[in-house]
Amino acid sequence: MESRINNIGIISISACIIALVIIIASIAKISDKHNEKLIYAMESKIEYYAKRCYLENNCVNEITLNELYEKKYLTEVVNPVTKEILDGNLKINYIDDQIIIEWN
Repeated sequence: MESRINNIGIISISACIIALVIIIASIAKISDKHNEKLIYAMESKIEYYAKRCYLENNCVNEITLNELYEKKYLTEVVNPVTKEILDGNLKINYIDDQIIIEWN
């Protein structure tokens, strides 16, 4: 009888450990996907307003994020993952109807 209790205990502990590993891996994956979506939203916002600036002929050639701030297209943009304000010297170009941002 003693060995049977030990076997049930070992099986229970193993099942709990396996469940915890699966839960932790799932949470990590969901968190990574969420962060990717936040970054994509931030990048899309910058690209949209930069393109708008170029199409309205208020921006020419290479511009910086600071210029978009000065022209009132954007307010300070914060990285949603790290909560840091983006560098205002971030360079933005409009080439062949596409916005190209040098993220460094």
